[in-house]
Amino acid sequence: MKRVLAYFASALVLGAGVTAVQAKPTVKVQTEHYRVDGADAAAIVNSMMGNSRLLGGHGRVGRTKMMRKIDWEFASTSGSCRVKRHTVELDFVTQLPRHATESRLNAALRKDWRGFAQRVKWHEAQHRKIWLQCARDTERKVNAATARTCGELVKKLEAIYDRSNATCDKRHAAFDRAETAKLSKHPLIRASVRR
Repeated sequence: MKRVLAYFASALVLGAGVTAVQAKPTVKVQTEHYRVDGADAAAIVNSMMGNSRLLGGHGRVGRTKMMRKIDWEFASTSGSCRVKRHTVELDFVTQLPRHATESRLNAALRKDWRGFAQRVKWHEAQHRKIWLQCARDTERKVNAATARTCGELVKKLEAIYDRSNATCDKRHAAFDRAETAKLSKHPLIRASVRR
């Protein structure tokens, strides 16, 4: 029995069968940039907030989308089914800000901008790490799963996936809450609200 799954903005990878050999996901990372303008901190932040809707709103200044494709095949014997083979592809697209005229900013503002842009890049890389950790956690559970029939195994794997997805979503949300508080204290953001 063979099954192919593809999910957007997903968080988990189903793993190999119950054999000792484990599949490694194929990971591709693509980076896209959106334009940021402004000659002072307030204008730069306003430019990013104007682009926020392109990233899904909610004041986002960076975003990572993930598409996952899983292809698996089951091995069935009398009264037993397990995952015989699987391949996993994770495609990440990270969207980051890029200042259109960074070289024209004064030295202090350029330093603040670069520090902020690096922090956003780091933040998005942490989301990829969370997804990959969730994938490893899920893979261990999938590798241990067996069932009497392949139909039952599919249901079991989908339940593992659903629980793992919920757990991973919580990890992303907790990380975002902590990091948003820190980012709001960044020198570029603080300078943007000074009068």
